This record gives sequence, C-alpha cells and structure tokens, in this order.
Amino acid sequence: MSSPLLAVTLTVGVWVVATRASRLAPSVLNPVLTSTLVIIGVLLTLGVPTGDYQRAATPLTFLLAPAVVALAVPIRQNARRLLGMLPAIVVSAVAASAVGLGTAAATARVLGAPDFLVASVAPKHATSAVAATTSEALGGDASLSAVLAVLTGILGAVAGPPLLRLLRVSSPESRGLAMGLAAHAIGTSRAFDTSHRDGSSSALGMALAALAVPLLAVGLSLTGLLLPLPAPR
Repeated sequence: MSSPLLAVTLTVGVWVVATRASRLAPSVLNPVLTSTLVIIGVLLTLGVPTGDYQRAATPLTFLLAPAVVALAVPIRQNARRLLGMLPAIVVSAVAASAVGLGTAAATARVLGAPDFLVASVAPKHATSAVAATTSEALGGDASLSAVLAVLTGILGAVAGPPLLRLLRVSSPESRGLAMGLAAHAIGTSRAFDTSHRDGSSSALGMALAALAVPLLAVGLSLTGLLLPLPAPR
C-alpha cells in the first residue's frame, strides 16, 4: 500500500465507520481502538508492511501537529473558569504525572525489567511524541514508548468515563483533567464526547502532562530516583 490515496481512504473510511459504531456502545467500541484493530487486520491480510502504510499515510500524520495546536481554542474559550482553578490544576498535574511515572517504573522494576524497558514504560502518560522523546533521553526505546502511550490513551478512553461515574466525579473540570492527564490526546477526544467543558479541561491536562512528565523524568533521573541518564554519545 504505497499509494497515499489508498492509505488515506482506508484510514478515513475505517475511522468514519468506527465512529458511527461507537454510538451503539460508547464505553466499549472506542473508535481509536476499533479502527486500529481493523487497520492492523487489513494490513496483515494484505501482507502490507507497517512502514509502507505509515509512509503512505503521511498526509494524515502531517495534520496531527495543527490538530494538537487547535486544542488551544477550547482552552481559551474556557480560560476564565480554568484560571480560577489554576493552582489546584497545576498541583494535580504534577501529582498525577509523578504517580504515573513512579508506578510504571516501579512495576517494571518489580517484574525484573532491564533499565531500557523501565525508561520506555515510565513516560507513557504523556502524548506519544513526548513519551518517545523522553524515553530516548532516558535510554529507552522511543518506538516502544510511543506504542505504550497510544495503548494507555485507548485504555483511559475506554475505562476512564465509567470509572469516573463509579467514583461519582460530577465536576466537568475534574473529569476532563483526569482524562487528559491519564489518557492524553485519545482521552481528550473521548472527553469532548461528554461535554465541551470536559474536553477543554482534558486538553489543558494533556498539555500540562506533556510538560510535567519529561521534566519529572529527567529530574528524577538526575537524582538517581528513576534511572541514571545515559552517557552522551
């Protein structure tokens, strides 16, 4: 599948169908998870290498950067409400990022994972691009970190809303912030399905996690609490 037209048509077509199917069971049929599984199945069936598909789908991946920047719009629209909660939001973001890093790294350590795997797992609560860059700085595998970040986002988007309902979290800002900090972009997309206030808070949480996770990871590594930074090449 070297043709961009075929790759884009496949991706967009599967996404449209998956999005419509998700309306039947939003808590189970997450469009990101469904479309990912379908595309993987198509590539395996046709024997198409993932690298060929990724290169052909470049027109879509190029749009990711402006799409992420566009998330600043809902944050700006709810700026007054969010600014009133800013101290609590910042503290929550730092605490959530530290817990995410710490629990992931500790779990990997307990299971006997080598240093490079610990470094790959630790930053998974940031967006895939940030997780990959952070992992590389710590001596981990950037590709593995990106995959883990996507899986974390999918899991958060699927399990997050019912868990928040179970915990009786009623504030849109609290729900959205939790989704953005735990499940970054994919969780933010799911939060917008709930309400605009949920989505804008989630977008802010995602942005704060993208700042806090690498800073905490490098800081903890410098103190020796996470991993020693690799020697410069």
